[in-house]
Amino acid sequence: MATPRSRLVDDQLALHYHIVSRCVRRSWLCDSDRYSGKNYNHRKAWIISRLFHLARYFAVEVEAFAIMSNHFHLVLYYDPLASDTWTDEEVAYRWSEVFPPRTAKNNHDELAFLKELQIANLLESPGSLQSARRCLGSLSAFMKHLKQPIAWRANQEDNCRGHFFEGRFYSGALLTESAVLAAMAYVDLNPVRAKIVKTIEQSHDSSIGARLKAFENTPERLKDALAPLVSGLDATDTRITMTLAMYIEHLRWTTVAAEPSQFSDEQSRWFARVAAIKKRQRAFGLIDDLKDWILRHGHKRLGDPLPG
Repeated sequence: MATPRSRLVDDQLALHYHIVSRCVRRSWLCDSDRYSGKNYNHRKAWIISRLFHLARYFAVEVEAFAIMSNHFHLVLYYDPLASDTWTDEEVAYRWSEVFPPRTAKNNHDELAFLKELQIANLLESPGSLQSARRCLGSLSAFMKHLKQPIAWRANQEDNCRGHFFEGRFYSGALLTESAVLAAMAYVDLNPVRAKIVKTIEQSHDSSIGARLKAFENTPERLKDALAPLVSGLDATDTRITMTLAMYIEHLRWTTVAAEPSQFSDEQSRWFARVAAIKKRQRAFGLIDDLKDWILRHGHKRLGDPLPG
């Protein structure tokens, strides 16, 4: 029996999570379908666009993503209590941006008017407003509304019905900064490992590609700590201390072939942490962090701790 999401995602503590969602059908989500011969690369842009839009309004931050042929990876920071701090007006505004009223295509004036009306109606309905607050503060709702429009568009394109994504998505809690960085690297290096690209600079459908593109004309930003790619939270706090320059260096360690005997101790620990993310544990961290997680969530066995 699958573990309930409530035991995998902490409902009181803000944490990072590694998330994986897979396509349920034999046809591929993106890229060239080996069976039909059709190319679905354009769907990658659908997912990225939807991801960046929703993350501005839900209680999440996007740290990393990679869109693969039949699945996608995310590293998100999720605060389950953030939506409780939003004013009613902020909740109503966020809701109108995520679920805007239908209107004639490109009729911006009509859309603006209907949004104002939608916000006013929501503010006059405490029950509906509370439902909106719960939705915008839910990680499961975020994933649901990320995938539903993509599934609908893909089904329309394929002229079929039914599920497009698997019903459940994998989520692994990342309890330390070293676990977050390992998960980010694991995600960013997926296209290289899958031989879709040869270098991280060629990885256009992943977060490292987005980061490199954003900072290609501002090299001084390489010295800044890694910031979320997009956030619906107060992003003034520094959640990750590693700089972009150092992160890129660590990624390149992993893509350059070398004998294990040539690795430094730091490189060996880094490789071991990144490799550990493949295990799909319920949580990743040092042994004391895992013990605390087990105690909070009642798990019997969680897996191995990350290398120190």
